[in-house]
Amino acid sequence: MAWMIYSCEVLTPLGGTGVPTVCMKNNKKWLAGYSWHISTVKGVGNARNELLKKATSSLVLWLDSDIELSFDPVPILYGVMQKFNVSGVCAGQLTVGGKWFLKVAAEMDKLEIERRGGVKIVEARAFQCALYKREDLLKVGGFDSVFNVAGEDNDMVRRMIAAGLLVLHSNKIIVRHHVNEQTYWRKFKGYHKGFSQLAATMKAEYQPEVQGSAFDFSMLCHMPLKYPLYKLKEKLSLI
Repeated sequence: MAWMIYSCEVLTPLGGTGVPTVCMKNNKKWLAGYSWHISTVKGVGNARNELLKKATSSLVLWLDSDIELSFDPVPILYGVMQKFNVSGVCAGQLTVGGKWFLKVAAEMDKLEIERRGGVKIVEARAFQCALYKREDLLKVGGFDSVFNVAGEDNDMVRRMIAAGLLVLHSNKIIVRHHVNEQTYWRKFKGYHKGFSQLAATMKAEYQPEVQGSAFDFSMLCHMPLKYPLYKLKEKLSLI
């Protein structure tokens, strides 16, 4: 890749992931080259807004505390951003964990990665490991503080699209997404509040990922026993 000159800061909203230290130790190999801001403010919308206020560079890399990456993703994400002239580029992810339900989640990630293949316009979550133009996030008013559990990223991307600012999902980088196995399903229940808030503010014709993902028949063929059980537990967790 050609030499690139850019100014970037890394923003990490801590917020109940349950696994912040293990992953961040591995990330520090490449994080040392950047200004790195962490927010412990309660409420994901508030935490992200605090980080936006702290940042001064033209580019910001959002990196959740449960994401692990052994190399610097910014040059690659920036290359995609420049090529397509978009406001943000999100990396692909692969869920990591030993429990059966995390293995199902990993297979769902793999299927999504294979389907996308390269790049795709994002309509929902795109902030786990993603590079953004800071001014474009500010241009649409930053994050809505009403989303204190989940949904703040969906809402942001929706407002960016409405303003003509596109975000891409690129599988040139696949990050390892660690989760807390003990609180996995509890977090789904917590997300219900955020998804409900999101649904209340959306138009009927635009509903990307509101109450959990749709049933995927390709996954049913791939994992005929475990996948339906996973979807059942997901549905029960959202009640």
